[in-house]
Amino acid sequence: MTNKKKIITNSILLLSILIFIIIMIVSFGDIKSISDTVFTADYRYILVMVALIIVYLIIWPISLVLLIRGGNKQIGRRDSYLISSSEFFFNGITPFSSGGQPFQVYAMKQKNVKISESTSILMMNFLIYQILINVFSAIAISLYFNSITRDNPAIIGISIFGFTMNFLMLLLLLALALSKKVTQWIHNFLAWLTKFKIFHWLENKIDSFDEYADEVHGAFLEIGAKWKTVLVSTILKIIALGIYYAIPFFGLLALHIEISYEYLFYVMSMTCFAMTMVVWIPTPGASGGAEFAFAAIFATLALNNDMALSLMLIWRFFSYYLIMIYGFICYLLFERSRKKDENRNIHGHVLSTD
Repeated sequence: MTNKKKIITNSILLLSILIFIIIMIVSFGDIKSISDTVFTADYRYILVMVALIIVYLIIWPISLVLLIRGGNKQIGRRDSYLISSSEFFFNGITPFSSGGQPFQVYAMKQKNVKISESTSILMMNFLIYQILINVFSAIAISLYFNSITRDNPAIIGISIFGFTMNFLMLLLLLALALSKKVTQWIHNFLAWLTKFKIFHWLENKIDSFDEYADEVHGAFLEIGAKWKTVLVSTILKIIALGIYYAIPFFGLLALHIEISYEYLFYVMSMTCFAMTMVVWIPTPGASGGAEFAFAAIFATLALNNDMALSLMLIWRFFSYYLIMIYGFICYLLFERSRKKDENRNIHGHVLSTD
């Protein structure tokens, strides 16, 4: 019941943010011009975007499925895929995309996987993801930072802050994974802080930090032990991220904007910029910030305000709302499968005791 209440609460929050975004779009753009632009889009490239999203939705969960199946054959391929795909929904409705992992731990527990095993698997998956998005971000910065920010200096500070937050998160994870001394230093520092009244609340968090550090360290060791599976999982994630970042390019073509394919990687880097610079925004899917960042960055392609907002709406529908709907369907299918298994086990137990 608590999980259902959280889902409803977060969904209401997301709907409220969506309404706010629509109001902001109406305020900053010409709604008639935007709607005309969207509804006269070239359907051929819209179909390409649909195809890309379908491929992305198939490939991205397989990366986690391989890690799950690598050490837990008791979970079937179908359930593994549904658990992995549900991440789209739970990450989409929670701040900082924090809801996916707790649900996946719960779901794997329903399939008789120990919490220690599931957290190790999910931590491996998270480590791979953090490394890859930092690599993508580093490439984007090194190649196109000046080009993307030159015409919009207002986003320089925001983008640097976003990239720094991402990079520091990766450094922390690697430090915890590679050195027990770092974990002990942080533990001691937190314990020292609790001596001050303002930080007394940290006393209840130190054990949680120690547990988290152990999970990170254990996951890193697992990566070394299962490097072949991890390698394939990483390659799939690279392909999926590449597809995800490429979607706005075909959105530009759909809006009848003449752009050659030699700019494909540049547009992918722009999308990476938009997503990375708003990771710190504490709203579901970084809503509000993601829309602003995307519209601001793509306006540098000499798009007028209404055109940039139109592209943002199309991109956000495909890259966020459609994906989240798919994740919700996968969640419902998993719950249906789980209840069927429960009923089967209950009836089997009753029959065996008669």
